[in-house]
Amino acid sequence: MGRRTALRAGLAATALAGGAALVAKPAEAAIPATDDGWISVLAHGAVGDGVTDDTAAIQAAFDAARAATPNKGVLFPAGRTYRVSNQVRLSGLTDTALRGHGATLTLVDAPPITEKESVLGVLQIQDCHRLKVLGLNLVDNAATYWYSGLVITASTGVVVDGVVSRGFRHTGISVWDNTPGTSNDILITNCTTEDVRLGISSNGHDVRITNNHVAMDWLSSQEAKDWGGVWRAASKYYDGINVWRGADRTVISGNTITECGQAGVYVQQVTNLVVADNTVIGCQNPGIEIDGSALGGNIPRSGQAVGVSITGNSVTNCKGQINVLSTSDVTVVGNKVANLNASRGVSCVAIHQGATKVVVVGNHVRQTHPSFPAVFVDTASTDVTLAWNAVEAAVPYQAPADTVVIRRSGAGQIRTEGKLIAVGGIGVGNSAAASTPGSVVRKIEVFSSTGQSLGWVPVYNSIT
Repeated sequence: MGRRTALRAGLAATALAGGAALVAKPAEAAIPATDDGWISVLAHGAVGDGVTDDTAAIQAAFDAARAATPNKGVLFPAGRTYRVSNQVRLSGLTDTALRGHGATLTLVDAPPITEKESVLGVLQIQDCHRLKVLGLNLVDNAATYWYSGLVITASTGVVVDGVVSRGFRHTGISVWDNTPGTSNDILITNCTTEDVRLGISSNGHDVRITNNHVAMDWLSSQEAKDWGGVWRAASKYYDGINVWRGADRTVISGNTITECGQAGVYVQQVTNLVVADNTVIGCQNPGIEIDGSALGGNIPRSGQAVGVSITGNSVTNCKGQINVLSTSDVTVVGNKVANLNASRGVSCVAIHQGATKVVVVGNHVRQTHPSFPAVFVDTASTDVTLAWNAVEAAVPYQAPADTVVIRRSGAGQIRTEGKLIAVGGIGVGNSAAASTPGSVVRKIEVFSSTGQSLGWVPVYNSIT
């Protein structure tokens, strides 16, 4: 996991990014505001022609919105490209909105940031409460330095809806605080991140990441072509959606995540996580990876993620589909996972490195590799149940003897690899009267309700 070293630290600063194709547009007369509740960036000197540096004007509009009582909303009139050369910060606003449908904020000629630990973002939301950020496009076409798109810090009740973040060398949209959980009750929805190192990330509490499109398309990138389709640590492209150490009550749902340089969804040591109904395709690491011992940076690996539900996802053609390690209290239910590359030696569902209290139930698993198991459990993992999964594979399961495995073994047949204890008894539907036994050819061990052996029942070759 050395590839992730210092990524966490790189989120700690503020947020900025940008750089879009510059299409000059004749400046129109500045419009002061849409009504008494809004302040237009044009009213404070922004031009929006893609050539003029609008950094100071935009910051002035932000400051004016904060100074108003009650706070006003900020409007970026549509159809314009607002060029900035540094970070702009929206801070201290309550019960208002930033509206940018059809407008683009692009970073050009920004100060060099050569260390990702010092990352900035084109737009930072700080100390804001019950704020909506709507429809703005954030762009950095150059991606020369370590900038991000949108970063939320020390804020509550923020909704980010319909934002596009494209081309940044670091993160598209991020919820980040040096103390995890400082930001809470955050919704990121209907957004798109493209061509960025990390798509969407969070270490907040009560964060919902829903119905977004995270498109890295690494396999189609020039980088992949130059490297012969083999990912390297020097890559620009890493994970799609990240949940960092200390996050709690995170929901990742309904997202489409395509061709990430590393994992589609990557999670560190967190609590109370739901990963549901996402579509993940073609990632160079597992589609969904829960790595409970990962703490980020140079912190020694230890501990576990606790309370994880992975349900209803479609994960296909990743290098590993669902990977759970060092995690407890886990349900993996109702997912469709497939390795359709017969030469790719990866399992579809892997439970390992001390994972415990794991239930893998009702998944549809397709493995085309001839020798890798579709479902894998290592010997360090305990209290694992594999039940009622539909597995298409030459090697369906590889698991230690104490793993509970219940599966369909043929038409009308159920097979278990362990003891079957029926406390209420077992009924047989094809019984018939008989009194004369033949020879004993097998014996069946019978157990008590606590699993203790009660002895043996003979099996006869015939009874008449």
